[in-house]
Amino acid sequence: MIYPVEKMASIGIVLPKLFPFSQSRPEQMLPSLLAILEDPFFTAVEVSYIADKETREQAAKYMAYSGVEVIFNGGDAARELQIDLSSLDPAVRNKSIQSGKMLIDHCYEMNAKIMHIVTGKFEGEENKPKNIQAFTASAMELCKYAKEKADTYELCISLEIGDRHVDRNYLLGPTHEAVHVANVISSEYDNFGLLLDQSHLPIMGEDPHKSLWLAKDYLTHIHLGNCYLKDRQASYFGDKHLPFHVKDSEVGVNELTTFITTLNDINFFKSPKPTRKPVMTFEVGRFENESPMLVIANVKRAFYEAWANA
Repeated sequence: MIYPVEKMASIGIVLPKLFPFSQSRPEQMLPSLLAILEDPFFTAVEVSYIADKETREQAAKYMAYSGVEVIFNGGDAARELQIDLSSLDPAVRNKSIQSGKMLIDHCYEMNAKIMHIVTGKFEGEENKPKNIQAFTASAMELCKYAKEKADTYELCISLEIGDRHVDRNYLLGPTHEAVHVANVISSEYDNFGLLLDQSHLPIMGEDPHKSLWLAKDYLTHIHLGNCYLKDRQASYFGDKHLPFHVKDSEVGVNELTTFITTLNDINFFKSPKPTRKPVMTFEVGRFENESPMLVIANVKRAFYEAWANA
């Protein structure tokens, strides 16, 4: 790229993926958060559900002081709180919507500009239209609530697209179907969009170039990362958020370079976003027992080379 990344985008990391913590010991997450906030490479951070109000307030203070862009990772929260926004059971769906509204309140407490959500599981072709209809209605309720609670800014709700048939088994699903849903929802609520995760696209059997062009008008932010598909028996098969340079994995510097080039081609770095600048967050965890700081070094080296070559 001709321009330095600082001019074009904010780079972040998904905190709970690299630094998981127990809700019974919420204070564990604060040193991890500070490790990211004290590193000027990261100008964004993606946090998730923090049940303890005192810890949440302290995290909000640290993030505000550091000046980073804040995004809320609703995928991890959905799994922890058993949220299913596409459920055909009215009781389950209503409980999920209420949990989603609670998380929206948390987003405003922490000054998060985007909250991404996921669908429930794919329940077969016969139920797919009804599940998509249920998810659409749920997402619209969350968008409406986010607008009602807005003060100095309006929270954007973003659907993270995942695989339907390999690992996560999400309802959405193929990018073209998610784009159709985004078109329907955004026709009524302008605070809705899509999150594409680079590491999900090989699992979904999609060409990243085509998927980015399909979703370009709805992208709120991007996840960068890696996955492994060669051997189903491997413990790290599927959507395990590997660092780069894992043998026989799907995403390396070349793929990262091409992905960034396509982002530039679709004007991702120039189009308006809910955040001050477009955000790309690395969703990576530890491969084995290496230190989180080694994973961060891995990410930085891969990114610097890819950005220089894009």
